[in-house]
Amino acid sequence: MTPEEVKRVLLESAGQRVRITFRDDVVQSVDIASVDDEGVLHSGPDGVDPAFFWTRFESIRLVERITES
Repeated sequence: MTPEEVKRVLLESAGQRVRITFRDDVVQSVDIASVDDEGVLHSGPDGVDPAFFWTRFESIRLVERITES
């Protein structure tokens, strides 16, 4: 995904949990708090504390929405 695509999906997912694949291939399910012009404020993996990490869009390779079954 391009940084613009990452931003769009994250904006649409504010307040929800998504699966993020980072550029270093780490995959985490995080809760999206807010999105600004350069990055995203999110929880730690699976919503654990510390509650807020900020990550640049360029550091994210893929964002997947998590659907409830």
